[in-house]
Amino acid sequence: MASRAVFEKNVAAIKKRSIDLVDDLAAASTEGVFEEVGPRGAKVLVDHGVRLGSAYDPVREGEQIAERMAEEPADLMVAVGFGMGTQFAPYLEKNPSTLIIYEPSLARLKAALERLSVTELIAGHKDLFFASDPVSLTRLLSARYSPGLRMRVFPHPAVLRLDQEAVSSAVKATRDAKDVIDVQKLTSIEMLMPWAWVTARNGQRIASRPQLGLLHEHFRDKPAVVVAAGPSLDKQLPLLRELQDRVVIIGIGQTARALREAGIEPHLTHILESRDVSHQLTDCGDTTDMIVAPSADADPAIFDVPSRAQFTVTGAGGALGIWIARAMGEKFFPIGGGTVAQGAVGMARLLGCNPIALIGQDLAFTNGRRYGKGTSYDFVEVEMKEDGQCRFDGINAKADILKEKAPDPENGGMADQRVVWVDGWEEGEKVPTWRAYASFLEQYREVGLHFQSHGVSLINCTEGGARIPEVEHRTFRSFADEFATVRIDARRHILEVHEAFEPLTLEDFRPAIEKSLKVLDKIDTETRKGSKFLLKSGPKLLAVRNDQQRLEILRRMAKHEKRVRTQLERAAWLDMFVQPEIHNAIAASRRTERQEPTDEDLLEESQYLFGAAAKGIEHARQWFELFEASFGDEEANEEKTIEPARPEAEAPAKPNFSFPTA
Repeated sequence: MASRAVFEKNVAAIKKRSIDLVDDLAAASTEGVFEEVGPRGAKVLVDHGVRLGSAYDPVREGEQIAERMAEEPADLMVAVGFGMGTQFAPYLEKNPSTLIIYEPSLARLKAALERLSVTELIAGHKDLFFASDPVSLTRLLSARYSPGLRMRVFPHPAVLRLDQEAVSSAVKATRDAKDVIDVQKLTSIEMLMPWAWVTARNGQRIASRPQLGLLHEHFRDKPAVVVAAGPSLDKQLPLLRELQDRVVIIGIGQTARALREAGIEPHLTHILESRDVSHQLTDCGDTTDMIVAPSADADPAIFDVPSRAQFTVTGAGGALGIWIARAMGEKFFPIGGGTVAQGAVGMARLLGCNPIALIGQDLAFTNGRRYGKGTSYDFVEVEMKEDGQCRFDGINAKADILKEKAPDPENGGMADQRVVWVDGWEEGEKVPTWRAYASFLEQYREVGLHFQSHGVSLINCTEGGARIPEVEHRTFRSFADEFATVRIDARRHILEVHEAFEPLTLEDFRPAIEKSLKVLDKIDTETRKGSKFLLKSGPKLLAVRNDQQRLEILRRMAKHEKRVRTQLERAAWLDMFVQPEIHNAIAASRRTERQEPTDEDLLEESQYLFGAAAKGIEHARQWFELFEASFGDEEANEEKTIEPARPEAEAPAKPNFSFPTA
């Protein structure tokens, strides 16, 4: 029988983990979900004629489901369907890892929570969460999953009968979240140090140019158009030409030639690649009238292209770029993004623009093409194959332009990729894309949610390609008719801000450098103490037989770790050197998270931390040397460069989602 007291206690417990779900549960109706008494007096819920548990022995059935859930190991389990809830306690006894309970029916979930108390279950398991819609599920997965963890989806038998579409949706959300995070985190970790070295080499270049933050809110509530290089761009350029004095236009480097040929001069052209893609600008012809906005870790050749003006774009994820910018007095930074187009969206947001329209943001293969006509790589075409794969014709030519190793189709290279079908811009249609673009769509979900929470409209006016989650979709003409009605002299205003900037010298950075070097010395001292303790006490820990002695060693080891971690947290820029070292150490040992680590595991983790911190400190000192050298002789600068190999062609750009405030 339903109990209001049981439900209220459950809701209070759930609120601590899944606050968004509480209001939905309170407003939900249980109409259509009935209680049935079985032959032996057991009570079970019924929805559309399907029992959510056994009418004979729901407890035993829960144990059987738990056994099936635990047949294969999982670091993160997504249980689709709550059922009667009797399966979760025995499952967590067998596998006390992260559990996300995804019940797509609020009616079923509410009816069950009115009958079964989950307060003790929640109190006893800190990694237990609830979700009832794909967006909440995706956000939980994004917060809990890390590359290397084993994820499983287990559908409740009743939900398989009632709602196969919801089960498929949960499987897709889980797979997509995994793909996004794997691409985002692994690429980011691999590229942290290369980006750091490029940023150091750009030191003098950055110091001599204004930060984009100087334009913070200068175009408050003015409409902006972000121009991406997708194949649907062609159809929008004639209208954009009409609007170019009534909107703020931010293009990406790949679109510069197409815009120039259409008679459009963007107000800002954004480039963030840490490889030399200066051809994206020089292919347009004369560049001296352009206003270019390279990221702090863009290849130096991009900064060196002659232009009318340049603003350095320091995204929220560029920790060392932020260090430079803060030393210059900067306070405002655009949101980070996984692609150059998302970075341009962040720029428009920093400028105060609202609404912001997207054109050319297909993120799908429109008419067998990947890029719009006239864009930098418009020669790349897509061949759809019968086996569900696709081939990129012309990708080797692109690699040649970028001076990169051509992908090897016989060795898992770029030539053949699995086709992913996603929702199209036109509601009800499906369009083909591939894993990287599908991951970018999910990244846009976070951007869209962030914009919504701040009252900013992000509108996809591409009129082709994929449908972007959490973003409004409308025609470019309707956007223009409603918002692009007043003349904006954006170029003049941007140039006035640029001309007012006074370049900085190395001496202006001396106080920040000295302060940071003192921080490194302090962390170095703590790291050496921790390493010395580990060397001395590690063998004792493995040999000790006395629990009290064991606990004392572990306590002191944890104390050393905490001191180092605390110092690292205070120097966010150092993370760019420490994280790759930790990742490489873990990858070398082929370890994933374990629920009950052994003493050997704990020692290994301490070794990861102290070893990574020591190497990170060494790299950081080299970084400051290279940064200072960038202000001097160019040849000396090149001699000091310590730059790892650049990524393969098609590696996603800096994946990061951080939403800073002033």
